[in-house]
Amino acid sequence: MIVQYLSRALFSFDYEKRLSYFGAPWGGLAIAAITYFMLIKGAKGATFMTDSVQDYIAHHTGTIMIVSFIGSTAILWVVNRFTKFDILKFIVLIGTFALAMAFAGNDLVNFIGVPLAGFNSYEIFVANGGDPGGLLMNGLAGKVPTPTFLLLLAGIVMVVTLWTSKKARSVVKTSLDLGRQDVGEERFASSFLSRSIVRGAITMSTYVGNIMPNTVKDRLNRQFDETAFTKKTAAMGKDAPAFDMIRASVTLIVSSILIAIGTALKLPLSTTYVTFMVFMGTSLADGAWGRESAVYRVTGMFSVIGGWFFTALSAFTMAFVIALIFSYGGFAAILVLLVIAAFVIYRTHKYHGQRMEEQLEMDKSAEEEDLTKETILKRGVQNLSDAFVQFENLLDDSLNGLASEDLTSLNKTVKKFDKLYKRTRNIRQKANVALDKLGEEDLQAGHFYILLSDYLHEMTKNVRQIVVPSQNHVGNNHKPLLAVQIEELNTVNTNLKERFEAIIHAVNDYEPEKITKLTDQNLPAFFKAIRAFRKNQIKRIQNKEVGTRNSALFLNHLGEYRNLALFSNRIIKIYEDMIMDPDGEEEKAAPQGAITE
Repeated sequence: MIVQYLSRALFSFDYEKRLSYFGAPWGGLAIAAITYFMLIKGAKGATFMTDSVQDYIAHHTGTIMIVSFIGSTAILWVVNRFTKFDILKFIVLIGTFALAMAFAGNDLVNFIGVPLAGFNSYEIFVANGGDPGGLLMNGLAGKVPTPTFLLLLAGIVMVVTLWTSKKARSVVKTSLDLGRQDVGEERFASSFLSRSIVRGAITMSTYVGNIMPNTVKDRLNRQFDETAFTKKTAAMGKDAPAFDMIRASVTLIVSSILIAIGTALKLPLSTTYVTFMVFMGTSLADGAWGRESAVYRVTGMFSVIGGWFFTALSAFTMAFVIALIFSYGGFAAILVLLVIAAFVIYRTHKYHGQRMEEQLEMDKSAEEEDLTKETILKRGVQNLSDAFVQFENLLDDSLNGLASEDLTSLNKTVKKFDKLYKRTRNIRQKANVALDKLGEEDLQAGHFYILLSDYLHEMTKNVRQIVVPSQNHVGNNHKPLLAVQIEELNTVNTNLKERFEAIIHAVNDYEPEKITKLTDQNLPAFFKAIRAFRKNQIKRIQNKEVGTRNSALFLNHLGEYRNLALFSNRIIKIYEDMIMDPDGEEEKAAPQGAITE
C-alpha cells in the first residue's frame, strides 16, 4: 500500500511525461527485484540449477543485484530515449513470468505431489512383497523422486486448464472486481465489519487531512486525479483494463520482493495469498476503494481471506473423518465415497456452469456498443419484452402454487425470480451507459432508456411482493385462499397479462389509437375490477369467512397488481411522450415505491 501510494504520488495517473524522466531507474529497480526473486525463489530446485551455480548466486547476491540495477537502468534509458519502447509493459511481462515460476513451483507440487507420493508408496509396498505390515513411513521420510517428464506433463495440464477453465476465469474476475479502478456492480454486499472499518478509515483520513498543509493536499489531489485514466478507459470501451500499468508493475514488483524475502527467511507462505493481498493493498492506495465501493470491496476481501482459512479447517476435518470411514468401512466405504465425490464434483461443475452462463447473459445484455437512438430503442424494447414475459410466467406460477399449496413449485418460482431480479438490477445499474455513449441529438432516447430500466426494476420489486408472500403463506402452513379468491386473482392476472402483451405490440408497432385504448379505456376498467374484488374481500371479513393472514395476503396481491398496471401505464406514456412525440410535454415525475389511489 505504501509503495503504491508513493509511486502514484510520483507518477500520477497521467504518467507518460514523467515516465520519460523516471522510467529507466524505476524499471531498473523493478528488474533487479524481479531478478533476485527469480533466482532465489523461481529457479531454486530446478533441474538446470547445479550446485555450483546455486553456490555462486548465494555468495554473489549483492553483486548480481547491483549489476542488474545499473545495467538494466542504462539499457532502458537508452532504448526509451531513441525508441517508443514501453518500459511498463516490459516490467509487467517479466514480472508475470517471474510470478508464473513461483506459482508453478507451489501449485505444481500441490497438483502432482499427492498422486506421486501415492505412486511411490505403491512402489514401496510392492518392493516389500505386498505385506501391509511391512509398509512403514521410512520410505517417504525423504524427498519423493519425481521424473522430469511427469513434471512437464503436469505443467502442460495446468497450462491447458488455466487457458480453458471457466472456474479459473471466475477466480481472476473476483480479484479484478475487488481491485478495479471504476465503480460498477459489486459482487459482495456490505457487512457490519466492513462498514465499521470504512467509517473508521474516513474519520482517520479526515483528521490527517485537517492537519496537513493545504499546499501538500492540493499537490496530492492533482497526482491522484483519475481524469486521465477515465478518459483512456472511456475511449477503449469494453477493452479497457481494470487498472493502469503503474499499479500492475507495483503489484508484481512488491509481490516478488515479499515472496523472495519470505523464502530467504525460510518462512512458510502462499504465493497466491501474498499476491492477492498486495493487489488489495495497491487497490486501496490507488483510490479504487472509494466511498462508493469501499464497504463492498472490504467485505469481498474478508470473504476471500475467510474462505482460505475455512478451506484449511474444513480440509483438515474432512481428512480426519474420511480416514476414519476408510479405516472402519474398508473397501466398500472407499467405493461409496468415490461415488459421492464424483456426484459432488459433477453437481458443483454444473452449478458453476449455470452461474457463468447467467453472468455472461447479463453482461451481454448490458454490453457496450456504438449506441444510437435506434440501437438504444431496440435494446430498451427487448428488455421490456423479456421482462414482461418473465413477469407473466412468475405470476402464473405463483398463483398456481398458491391455489394448489405446492411449496416445491413456489420455491422454484422464487429461484426464477432471483435470476430476474439480478438481471433487471444489472440493467438498471448500467443504464447510464446509454447517456455516456449517445450523441447530443439522441439524449431523449437515452433518457427514455434510463427511465424504462428504472420502471422495470420497480415492477420487479412489485412481482417480488406477490411471489415471496405466496411462498411464505404456503410454507408457514396458513389456511389456503378460498376458491373465489383464487378466481378473482386469476381474473386480475389475466387482465394484466393481456395489458402486457398489448403494450409490447404498441411499442413495436406504434398506433395512437392503441395507446389511447390502453391508457384511457383499459386502465380504468382494470382498476374498477380491483376495487370490486377489494369490496368483496371486505364483505368476507365482515362475515367472518376469512382470517387476518388470508386478508393480508389477498389485499397485498391486489395492491401489487394495481402497482404493476400503473407502472406499465407510465412506461407507455413515456414512450409516447419522449419517443413518438419528443417535442410535447416532458414526462412527469415517476411514481416510486407503493402506489395508492
